[in-house]
Amino acid sequence: MNVSLKLVELQIALPRMYDVGKIQDELQQQPQLVQAHLTQETQKQDERMRRQVTQKRSSANVRREKESETMHPYKGNNIDVKG
Repeated sequence: MNVSLKLVELQIALPRMYDVGKIQDELQQQPQLVQAHLTQETQKQDERMRRQVTQKRSSANVRREKESETMHPYKGNNIDVKG
């Protein structure tokens, strides 16, 4: 009787040990996954910042071009030479 109880206990304990090992493995890999996720988010944020700076620079250049294209009140107007 004593032997059969130990076999039953082993039948219950072995699958649980397998589950515990799987859980421990997941817990050990979790910081690596978190770090990889943070790295991806940082790269995405850096790319967004680069695009934002590029867009701001291009809009500033467009504004300067528009200002240079506008007619100056004295330059480029017809001059009366007949006097």
